Amino acid sequence: MISLAAIGIGVGLAFLLVLRKLSNQDAIRKIRRQIQACLYELRLFVDEPSLVWRAQVRLLALNVRYLALMLRPALVLAVPMLFLFAVLEPFYGKAPLAISEDSIVTIKLAHPAGPLVAAPILQPPEGIEVATPAVRMQGTGQVCWRIRAVKATSGMLRVVFPTEIVTKTIVSGSNPESLSTKRVRSMWQLFWHPMESPLPKGNVDWVEIGYPSRTIHWIGLDLPWYVWLLLFSSLTVIVLMRPLRIAF
Repeated sequence: MISLAAIGIGVGLAFLLVLRKLSNQDAIRKIRRQIQACLYELRLFVDEPSLVWRAQVRLLALNVRYLALMLRPALVLAVPMLFLFAVLEPFYGKAPLAISEDSIVTIKLAHPAGPLVAAPILQPPEGIEVATPAVRMQGTGQVCWRIRAVKATSGMLRVVFPTEIVTKTIVSGSNPESLSTKRVRSMWQLFWHPMESPLPKGNVDWVEIGYPSRTIHWIGLDLPWYVWLLLFSSLTVIVLMRPLRIAF
């Protein structure tokens, strides 16, 4: 939790600094004052339909202008935040395979319409058992196996074809680790799953392991990690925006 809190505070500080650097602070302050004035009009002239209507139209226009002013910093922060989510999810959002519980290994064939000369063979490391033979899901190009962890382990899962071998890391047990749920081939998918090197060109587009999701327990609450991250970053923004004289 301490590391997640530190990341959340860092995200809040980064948001404030980008906002101060890239937004028109004077224009934001002016629009906020105008929005407050419109809200006062709605309360004061509640018995004057024409004035209320004009205040509502103006309030809508001001909100559109406000969103336009916030668009530039939001776009600048979007890509780093998406990448940060992709990096943090494998550590804070996933748990190793639980002992004696089943999970699914899935591969996506690069050429789903083509026939397979032979079904691929799944070779897990010691501590992982293959519970079912390969099942090919027609129309999707996916091949699945049910696996079961029998003891804590960390090793390399191998998918063996007649002409190639595809590998994927796998972890079971209770110790938290940074888990790679999916090893991919395309550069676009690598942005979302950056924990392992890309697959070489061959029969497989990606290999995925169905790790269970986990929550973070703190102050009596079990919440997803991104909720805690949002909480810490939001508190940082609320606490520091006034001392730093940043309008938001």
